[in-house]
Amino acid sequence: MGQRWLERLHRVEDALLAGLLGALLLLSVAQIALRLLFDSGLDWAEPVSRAGVLWLALLGALGATRTGKHIAIDALPRALPAGAQRVLWTLAQVAAAVIALWLGWLGWGLVGLEREAPVPFVAGIPSWVPMLALPVGFGLMGLRFLVAAALPPPVHAVMGEGTP
Repeated sequence: MGQRWLERLHRVEDALLAGLLGALLLLSVAQIALRLLFDSGLDWAEPVSRAGVLWLALLGALGATRTGKHIAIDALPRALPAGAQRVLWTLAQVAAAVIALWLGWLGWGLVGLEREAPVPFVAGIPSWVPMLALPVGFGLMGLRFLVAAALPPPVHAVMGEGTP
């Protein structure tokens, strides 16, 4: 039951990423076409695109943490015996979780500062709404790292296989 729920969650994450990327591409193409053909554009397209890229980057980083394809320094663990590799794996995951959760906390602080003196983002949406990408993205990454720390490391993390 739990594995099916997790697979559905992963499909939702992938669909959000694909949908956001597609929407950003369509918005960019529409903006280019409007500028070339009608010498005008959508006033809200640039800020929405910037916010979309922020969300895309953080959701993409979240997907990378799910698949273990995020940036990792693994030269030292490869030189250690398997037991030490497992300990180092857990410590690295906990350290990454602490850093990600701290960044999420700082992002939440930025959202709070922006809420104190909000300015319109687009069409009545306050400027703090797109900034939610920071606490949401980093918070979810931190949780994902904590879960990874509690689980056995993937084979390539212990044996040094499959990682360039």
